[in-house]
Amino acid sequence: MSQSTVTVLATTSAVTEHATDNYNDTEQTVLCRHCDLVQTIPALIAGQEACCSRCNNTLDARHQQPILRPVLYAATALFMLLLANLFPFVSMYAAGDRHQMSFFDTSSVLFQQHHQWLALLIWLLIQAIPAFCMSAIIYLKLAMVYKLPFSVWVARVLYMLKPWSMVDIFLMGLIISFVKLVADAEISLGPSFWAFCIFCLLHLRVFQVIDRRELWSKIAPTPAIELSTKVGQGGLEQGLKLCQVCTAMVPVQHKYCSRCHSRVYSRQPNSIQNTLALLVAAIILYIPANLLPIMITESFGDRLESTIISGLIIMWQEGAYPVAIIILIASVIVPVIKIIVLLWLCYLTRLSKAHRQRYSTQVYRVVDWIGRWSMVDVLVVAIMAALVRFDLVMSVYPGVGVIVFAAVVIITMLAALSFDPRLLWDARLVNKGKQSDG
Repeated sequence: MSQSTVTVLATTSAVTEHATDNYNDTEQTVLCRHCDLVQTIPALIAGQEACCSRCNNTLDARHQQPILRPVLYAATALFMLLLANLFPFVSMYAAGDRHQMSFFDTSSVLFQQHHQWLALLIWLLIQAIPAFCMSAIIYLKLAMVYKLPFSVWVARVLYMLKPWSMVDIFLMGLIISFVKLVADAEISLGPSFWAFCIFCLLHLRVFQVIDRRELWSKIAPTPAIELSTKVGQGGLEQGLKLCQVCTAMVPVQHKYCSRCHSRVYSRQPNSIQNTLALLVAAIILYIPANLLPIMITESFGDRLESTIISGLIIMWQEGAYPVAIIILIASVIVPVIKIIVLLWLCYLTRLSKAHRQRYSTQVYRVVDWIGRWSMVDVLVVAIMAALVRFDLVMSVYPGVGVIVFAAVVIITMLAALSFDPRLLWDARLVNKGKQSDG
């Protein structure tokens, strides 16, 4: 396949032939944000997406009812989030006593236990950021029709915060917590739990039916490019660079995007140096994160401090094999693999293009996506601390190790965000920094 021809895929079982509101009625010349290849996207209709011919990154997509469906999904999701905070979430019966937990207790209990920074982090990840994302999508979809003010700023913040919305990971944490507790206690699910499950599904669905390029094209005009472009060649060698915020093409000599007013760089400044520095910090913190207690259990006056590894051993000995495997993958294997792979990708940028494997960009995308799932252990500790509160009978508290491990996850996520995958496709001249300042 020629590198100038994108791959058009059908994303639904049936493509609507007469959905005129979903048409991209003209061809578009675009830059791939992962490999910097100039390509032409043909006219798309609802149910189709265009993928980069070189790195297979999704360039553009069209969905059925692109305004109505996301607005309805997001509005329903916000209503379900409200219900999740109004009614009982989970109750636990053990040792003749019953304790009930609300959804908000996941962060408020940590605040009462003087873990303010952890409480704030949990609240941001599972309440504030998801709520903002849903509200922002409603606002932006309406702005596609009514031209509302501040839509450019809202869109910039939305895509900046999107990776940090972790309601799906919190749901996995709930399942793991229930499996850990069901052998010693009776767990009852309240109406808010089911409301949260619906919210989680709708939250994921909303992001599946919106496309960044289409959204930006409707809320702000696409800036005109006076330079002639050659399809099938790199953007940088033609004097073009991509705005990573709104996907607009910008001449190299321009410092700011005329559409979203973001600072635009040819390549992320000091990408390799910043990525390596963050990875070194993650490696240093990963050692105490595994040695310090991540969870403290007090039962009848006895105090048990559990690290990540000791918790895995206990769950394996108790026969909770699926949970032990999930925690092993998320908390041990994924952080290590992510660090190793990012180091390997940094090394690949120093080689000539002939020595870089084609699949390196796909590997980067997988690592970038899967790294956030390591936060599941932190959320499990928060859930256990909120649910298991029976005074002297049994109580769970977060250990200092959970703060350190949360820092490791956040730093590795930042390392993936700071790595510029376009460097994998550049000539070594770019990697030496001669074009990195934009």
